[in-house]
Amino acid sequence: MPVLDFIPKKKPKAPRVFTPPPATFRHYEPPLVPGPHPVPARLAQKLRALSRRYVFFHAGERLARIVIVAILLLSAQMLLDWLFDLPLFVRILLLIGDLVLFGFYVRRYLLPLILHPPDRVACALMVEKKWRKFQGRVIAAVQLADQQINPNSADLVYALQQETEARVISTNFGQIVPAKPVLRRIGTAFIVVALWGALMFFAAPGSIFLLQRVFLIPVKVPRKTEVICLSGNKIVPAGDSVLLEAQARGIVPSHGLVTMTYDSGRIQEVTLDPEPDHSDRFSLKIDSMTESMHYVIRLNDGISDTYEVKIVPRPGLTSIECEQIYPAYTGLPNMKRMVGNLALLAGSQLKIHAVANGQLTKATLKLVGTGQLVPINIDPADGKTLTGQIKIPISGITGFSIELTNLAGITSGGETQYPIDIIPDRPPTIELTYPDQIEELFTLKAKPTIGFHATDDYGLAKIFLCYRPVTEDTSSNVDANGNPPPPPEPKRIEMDLGSDKPLDMQRRYELDLSSLKPAVTEGTTIEYWMEARDANDVNGPGIGESEHHTIKVVSEMEKKEEIMRRLMESLSATEDILNTEQKTNQSLGQIIQGKTDQSTDQQ
Repeated sequence: MPVLDFIPKKKPKAPRVFTPPPATFRHYEPPLVPGPHPVPARLAQKLRALSRRYVFFHAGERLARIVIVAILLLSAQMLLDWLFDLPLFVRILLLIGDLVLFGFYVRRYLLPLILHPPDRVACALMVEKKWRKFQGRVIAAVQLADQQINPNSADLVYALQQETEARVISTNFGQIVPAKPVLRRIGTAFIVVALWGALMFFAAPGSIFLLQRVFLIPVKVPRKTEVICLSGNKIVPAGDSVLLEAQARGIVPSHGLVTMTYDSGRIQEVTLDPEPDHSDRFSLKIDSMTESMHYVIRLNDGISDTYEVKIVPRPGLTSIECEQIYPAYTGLPNMKRMVGNLALLAGSQLKIHAVANGQLTKATLKLVGTGQLVPINIDPADGKTLTGQIKIPISGITGFSIELTNLAGITSGGETQYPIDIIPDRPPTIELTYPDQIEELFTLKAKPTIGFHATDDYGLAKIFLCYRPVTEDTSSNVDANGNPPPPPEPKRIEMDLGSDKPLDMQRRYELDLSSLKPAVTEGTTIEYWMEARDANDVNGPGIGESEHHTIKVVSEMEKKEEIMRRLMESLSATEDILNTEQKTNQSLGQIIQGKTDQSTDQQ
């Protein structure tokens, strides 16, 4: 149909008023204006549908290709990893290569298609290429709608667009992008994914582990025999034994193999035998380890990770010094003590200064005998210098040891025990040196002299003369149980010792009987003794007593009678001695005379 047949008849326009051009212009050309008619709606709709179909099917095809290639790459890498146990560095390189390849393909073929789909011009060209019968009308209708045209040609463009729309209305633009090849490619990808998924399912859990390793998840390569290393990494003191243990899961072999690589470069392979009670557990004991090593355990086709046995020296002391701090009451200065001669006064403080052979994290004093644990300070500057202090009780402690823990967590073990001998502070001793008699008779006017001798290890603090009256008959004052009443509390007279604390004191004291309180009378018997106290303020004071003597207050007549009796006793004792000497002399004379007569008869 001629194009002119589609030009509608229009109403006549009003005559234009001719305005002559300026003298400078030779002729008049009307200005170009944008096309007044856009692409017809139906044609534009069909072109948009074609663009969407093109993007959808081509993007699906390219995604299917990506899926197929990704599955093949994953399968190949999983197979290589299963065969050769690829190290982490190789797996990182392969993963980076996969990501680079995937990113390149997406950026080159997928993103441009999605971000920049075919426009109307491109779709129109696809239509013209598919159907030559349109003879350029479709592309012309699209391009003329976006261009500036002469106003006089507007009617012609409109007629062209209307004719083109009428021709393409019954044409299926979907034939330009057939779905069959795309669906075939997507179906192929689906089959590949299904087969791969089925293979992953039947090969699980080993296939899952291999897939995790592709994405650098730290798991082991699946084997017929899974090796579980029970011993793992160890830090062992030098000279101790090491037990290497592993457990087999899956196929349990009859024996295993451990490969040990020492720090010196020496490599040793030793057979692992199963334990008697557990056939799936294998162990090897190595005695007296002196060198660090790395080891790998093999059971059937399973291989464990590489583990380390690190040998470190046990923590110990390189030097130790002790200082005894005497109790303040002794007045003695601090004294350095050797650990082999720790004879310490009860109540003293033992200050310990030691140096370890390496840096420590913990140190503890163990008190032998009581089991008490005392923390010891570690100098943070070097981590090796130790300072601690022990308070020496009255009894219970027989020594101490120091337990050390180094940075590797190794304890000292078998610590040296340093013996301690606790010397108690003995109470002072005191004795009466005068009078000799246990019981003396004195009148009220007398001032008997009392002599004493007192000693103490670390000084006498106080000395008392103690006295109390003696009750002659206590039978009438017994309690319900028949026990006599306790004696009254003694009175004390303190001796003046001056400002010093003497270790030894010998003195006499005159006791004025008339000044005693309560006052004494004739017939009263007084019990007296000496009492000495030391300055022990830790577990004392220590108290020592002398023997008890008595003084009986009598009249002057009784005193004279007592003197005469003593004189008579002395005379009687003297006479007995004379008689004894006389008898001895007579016996001696007889013996001598008998020996003389015997000698004469023999001659």
